[in-house]
Amino acid sequence: AVVSTQSTGTTNNFTHLRAVFKEFQKRDKGNMEMIESSIKKSLHDEFLSMCLVMWVKSIKNVTRLFSELLYQSVTSLTADSARVIRIVVGRSEIDLNQIKSHYMMQYNKQLQQAVQQKCGNDHAYSTIITMIIKN
Repeated sequence: AVVSTQSTGTTNNFTHLRAVFKEFQKRDKGNMEMIESSIKKSLHDEFLSMCLVMWVKSIKNVTRLFSELLYQSVTSLTADSARVIRIVVGRSEIDLNQIKSHYMMQYNKQLQQAVQQKCGNDHAYSTIITMIIKN
């Protein structure tokens, strides 16, 4: 069962797409990664494939997506400070508390602690970001 990636985003809303993904999950015995792998297999353009997979992840669970992106940013060899700033500041008044909770459940570490450990050299940046995360 391949999800059509051509017209899905233009005519249907997120609620409908979540219902489609939930039905897909029931049919494939809980294997939501099948949607992502179907997209990757059906598209030869790596950038477009990556964008659609991110879009699917955001529809399925936006807090999980941001938690994953933050984890990738603070665990890479070089911290992606710009991404951390964009996510923390951009989501601070929306769902940062849920992202922090998901981060803790998924990675067994506080987001604030992860950012401090990775970005502690840049004291001003680290202090401001961790203050936003803390509050």
